[in-house]
Amino acid sequence: MEKVVKLSDVQVETGPSSFAALLRQQGDEIRRDVFNLVLPQDTEGGVLHAGITILYPGCRTKGHTHPDREEVYHFLRGRGIMGVDGREYPVSAGDTFYVPFGPPHTTRNPYSEPLEFFWITIQKKA
Repeated sequence: MEKVVKLSDVQVETGPSSFAALLRQQGDEIRRDVFNLVLPQDTEGGVLHAGITILYPGCRTKGHTHPDREEVYHFLRGRGIMGVDGREYPVSAGDTFYVPFGPPHTTRNPYSEPLEFFWITIQKKA
């Protein structure tokens, strides 16, 4: 019998040696990998910084502000929640999200599959 299985509907195995078990440990939900693709010092203008982040299930980013930079996120895989200045926005693969200069922002992944996104910051002109 034919069948379509959506990864977003599948729960991850939760045995004691699984990565999911590590993620369930209380006190540290900041689990992500960041790949810096372009650093400011490697660009002609010195104002651009870009990378890819993989945010693991049940985790979040530290959150940060940058009053001198605006930022664009493009979501490549999975789904999550963007939090900006106390407001939350659902995001998923294919979405692009703009963060203006200044407000605190963070990304959460309350789902069972990784959330992967490309991001770029551009420093304000002097």
